[in-house]
Amino acid sequence: MCGRAACTLCPDDIQKACSYRDKPRGKFKKPEWKEREGTTHLYKPSYNLAPTDVIPVLLSGSQFESESGRVLQPMIWGLIPPWHKGDPKTHGLTTHNCRLEGITSSKLYASIFKRGHRCVVVCDGFFEWQTTKGKANKQPYFIYMPQPNGIKIEEPDTWSDEWDEEVGWKGPQLIKMAGLYDKWKSPDGEDLFSCTILTTDSNETLSWLHHRMPVILETDEQVANWLDAESVPANKALSLLTPVKMLAWHPVSTIVNNSRNKVPECIKPVDLKKPEVKKSASGSFMDAWIKKANTPVKRESHSKSPEAKHVKTEPKDSPVLKEVETV
Repeated sequence: MCGRAACTLCPDDIQKACSYRDKPRGKFKKPEWKEREGTTHLYKPSYNLAPTDVIPVLLSGSQFESESGRVLQPMIWGLIPPWHKGDPKTHGLTTHNCRLEGITSSKLYASIFKRGHRCVVVCDGFFEWQTTKGKANKQPYFIYMPQPNGIKIEEPDTWSDEWDEEVGWKGPQLIKMAGLYDKWKSPDGEDLFSCTILTTDSNETLSWLHHRMPVILETDEQVANWLDAESVPANKALSLLTPVKMLAWHPVSTIVNNSRNKVPECIKPVDLKKPEVKKSASGSFMDAWIKKANTPVKRESHSKSPEAKHVKTEPKDSPVLKEVETV
């Protein structure tokens, strides 16, 4: 399951983070950013993206008749049914996730999948609420890819924005999730792109947290095969999706429960042994955070702190991460 995410990089850094090795040249290449001028649905970096927000999506360049091998097209998170009329947010269906098990028989997704509209949704990480303990107030966790030494996904000061054609991206590793996309025409005549994220039963990696998890692509080979609808047919593409082998996570504040809160505290680790502070001398922390929620995320440059160390916080009852059999 994936119902909330964080994507805080600017478009230029997302291009760098999604760069891939161009086989003919043997060098790294950045996908083309395809956001159109004048669109009413712009990508905005955010610490707390919710369905109907705009999220970066990676696609094969052939889907857009682009000379670039891959493109990045910001899309509405939550696939708009092709038969829907009117406001794109009023179709009433929950379409930000698509169950992998029913993709070939779904009234909504089957035809889109057969047409080869496969994509990869990218972000810093996603949020999940622990449901395995049956608590009324479920604890949220931020889940992301293991990071290179010295990089903390929640600390931009530890990042580097270095990129070159020889070695590629040296900044934070993004999480890449298999998805589907479609194009829909609004009542105003605008072509709107929307997407959904594939989910599957959780394996040993996240079963302690939730019974569902997104289909995560760990290697560029997996990304390439999923995007290449021309050479990799649908059935084969499904067979190549394997359970994620390694993830990192830490518990975060319940401030993320409210999608209006889009501040850095949403992804900061919290100590579960200490109760969350709800009040201060100046009033409610929640109110203060909401007031700051519309402050834009700035990702113009990053400098790496020489004293930074990457520490992953895990719950005591979480399993040792290891390779597991295909689900």
